[in-house]
Formats: sequence, structure tokens, C-alpha cells
Amino acid sequence: MNKQILILLIAILPLSSTYSQNESKPHIKSEFVEVNGIQTHYLDFGGEGLTIILVHSEGWDANTYKNFGPLLNENNRVLAVTRPGYGDTEAGNYEVESQGDHLIAFTKVLGIEKAVFVGNSSATKELTYLAENYPKRLAGIVYLSGLAVPWLDVHSSDPTRAFEMYGRVGPSANSNKIKKEIIQKARASYRPLHFISDTNKIEVPAMAFVAKNGRQGHETYVAALLWAGSSLTDDIRNTFPSSPLKDYLDSMANDLVFRNEQFNNIQDSVAREYFVRLSRDNIFQKEIQEFHIQKVYPATLQAQDRLIDAYGDNMKLIRLDVLQIVGYEYRDTPELIIDHIIKFLDDLK
Repeated sequence: MNKQILILLIAILPLSSTYSQNESKPHIKSEFVEVNGIQTHYLDFGGEGLTIILVHSEGWDANTYKNFGPLLNENNRVLAVTRPGYGDTEAGNYEVESQGDHLIAFTKVLGIEKAVFVGNSSATKELTYLAENYPKRLAGIVYLSGLAVPWLDVHSSDPTRAFEMYGRVGPSANSNKIKKEIIQKARASYRPLHFISDTNKIEVPAMAFVAKNGRQGHETYVAALLWAGSSLTDDIRNTFPSSPLKDYLDSMANDLVFRNEQFNNIQDSVAREYFVRLSRDNIFQKEIQEFHIQKVYPATLQAQDRLIDAYGDNMKLIRLDVLQIVGYEYRDTPELIIDHIIKFLDDLK
């Protein structure tokens, strides 16, 4: 349990789906194809029509969509690809641009002219890169994490290093053969074109899920504080939907023995010492929270607005009756989003 939880907590992910897959769905095929010299793993969920490609976030691979993919293949061809350096796909460059180029090369090898790319969390970078640089190869984009903006650079000026240390927690891709900080550094340089200049517009149909307030719903919280069990995050923790993740975070906040066990499992010694201190130092917790509210929070809202503006009328925001968008609803509560996605796909045809 510990390794899985550590991976998922990097991106605030629920563990496993409570949704029961229909056993009558076609058998899932696990396949490999060579893409620019890299043996690339993917899952084929079958189906015919518009091609849907599911893209995983950090710490995962194509198998994270094994229950979700079959829900989309009634009138679509559905694939889930494992990115280079993750799971069973051979290693490649971790830069967002390289990862995005590989996704397009993957479609070319399979003879796919256009596809709808669906992803969440850190994969938001790849989706946005594709939308800005390969609009003619895309039929649409679905942001499962809503208005996530993982390209913010305000964290680099954080004297508390909360964002950096949180990113260094837990195992990483390819069974931890590549250190987490190496991947983090490679991906950190990416900035979308629209983030650099307001004149860059995205001409690709897109859909993003938002919470009741029209945002992700958790912009004010600090992931590092949440994971450290800080009482400053009690309010946001209590808004998490019932899931293995919610149970885990409650244990981190309320069970000292459990929390210490998780800290002892952190492989990065610097990050381990950081979180041990953070969990005990209330003044340090307040410093982190203050920087976030004063600097990160307004920058996050501004970046979200720029993303919406870049898409303009091409972006469809789906407001769900929830307090926050976790981004892994597809795993825990797919019934919240599946009908919206199917309608979006049907409208594209």
C-alpha cells in the first residue's frame, strides 16, 4: 500500500476505482509498437470510430485506465498509451515537448489521422502542448483535472521549497530507475505558448471539468501541508470525496504512528527530513501557507483565466456538483463524468 499511496499522493490521486466494470466489455489487448526507436506500450480497448487516446500522469502507465477505457468504446476506438520512460515503455526524454512529440508519432505509426487526447494532472502539460503545436492532428482535448496549470513558475521563488519537496516524495517512473528530481527538472522548463503571450490562441475543441465554484476548488491549499497532516488543511481535507485517498489523508492528519511510517518510507533523504520538520513546526507551516496565499494562489487563478481565454469559445467548462475536482474521478467516480465525455465526443463527430 505504501508505495502506491506515495506515488498517488504526489499528484493527489485516489487509489483504485469503486466503479464496477461491465464484464461484457471486450477483452483489453496489451500491445507494443516501435515509435522512433522506442518500444511503446499501449492498451487497445477496441471499438470503432473516433480515436480516443488516454494519457497517464506521473507515476502511472496505461494500465491506470484499464477500467475507464471500456466505458468509451461503444462508438469510439479507444487506446491508452504508456509514455516513454514509464511502465513498460522504453526510456526516452522526459521533456514535455519530447513526450508530446512522441504521442503524435505514436498516432502516425498506427495510421491515426486525428485523435481526441484525454488526460489529467501533470499530463495537462502534454495535452496543452499538443493543442498548441499539433492542432491539425487533434480532434479534441479533455482535461480530466479541469483547470490544472502545472506550468506555473511562481514556485521557483518559494523560500520554503514546499512545492519542490513535495515533488521529490515517493517512487518515480520505471520502477524508480530514474530519480524523481531528474524527471521533475526535465519537465519544469515547459511553458505553454499562451502563457508566454496572450496573443496565442488554441483552435482545438476542449472540455474541462470544474467544481461548483467554477474552479478546481482546491486552489487555496498547499499539497505539502496536506500530506504532512497539518491542521491548516483540515477544511480542505474534509471536502475530499469518500475514497481510499480521503482515508489515507485522515490517517496522515490524525495517526502519528502512521504518519511517521510514511515519512520513513520517503527515499529522498532531504525530502524526508523536510517533512519530518514540517509536520512538527507550526510556524514553518504558517510560513508556507502565507507564501501560497500571497503568491501562488493569485498566480494560479491568473493562469487558469489565461488558459480559458486561450481556448475562448473552443473551451467547454463542465461544472460538476462537487466541492473540488480531484482529477481522478475517472477512477473513483466515473459516473460523474462519463456522460459528459460521451456527449462531447458525439458532438465532435
